[in-house]
Amino acid sequence: MSNSRNSGLSIKDLKVEYKGGQLALGHVELTLPEHGIYTIIGPSGSGKSTLLRAIAGLLPSYTGELLFNGKSVHAKETLIGLVPQNYGLLPWKTVQANIGIAMKISHPEGLHKQEQEVQIKHWLTSMGIAELAGRYPLSLSGGQQQRVAIARAFAILPTILLLDEPFSALDAITRETLQELFLDNWLANPATTLFVTHDVEEAILLGQKVIIMPSNKEEMPEIVDNHSVFQMKHEHKRDSDEFFEQTKAIRKVMQEKW
Repeated sequence: MSNSRNSGLSIKDLKVEYKGGQLALGHVELTLPEHGIYTIIGPSGSGKSTLLRAIAGLLPSYTGELLFNGKSVHAKETLIGLVPQNYGLLPWKTVQANIGIAMKISHPEGLHKQEQEVQIKHWLTSMGIAELAGRYPLSLSGGQQQRVAIARAFAILPTILLLDEPFSALDAITRETLQELFLDNWLANPATTLFVTHDVEEAILLGQKVIIMPSNKEEMPEIVDNHSVFQMKHEHKRDSDEFFEQTKAIRKVMQEKW
């Protein structure tokens, strides 16, 4: 791991404008340490998805700097995994093939077929869906598709992992299960991660820091330290005083900024 001051993802004065000149995303300054995980909340239209898309290289233009360990985030050696809201699975490929294709694209030098199959099985098992390997996405529930999308994101061993409200379409029970599964996998394989959510509790459960995007794009995001909750065992977080206090503190910032 690089120990330089530039270690991790560095976002400097990032701005994205629509064609008409109004801001899609304004004035984001952020340093996310290598192997750190920050969550992002903000009102609709505050630029959360735009921020992820800029980092992922999906925007034609922006101003400012996006660096990883001192080099452009879009340099060849930085592998970015994106989990979009709609899962992004190929409907005509099986679950196993969806993950295999992603691994092949991200690592063209590749693994031997047998080794790849072992890896795919490992990631599907880690997300609790080993038995779905031969199924097609459209025969799966939303929660199952989400597990496949997350297994695929981890399987490519990304340098940076970006998640755009991945659990928003799921019921509360499925969502809680997946939060825990996701965090267990992240702790075992800590990619540098930004996780966008509209759910305050989810932001507190999953982030070392919580980034609160303002509704006024001329203002800077507010960054709240969340280590006191993050370091607890997952099953103890929700019932803790720290969790309760953090929820109050973040809601207060939301009332001021939104």
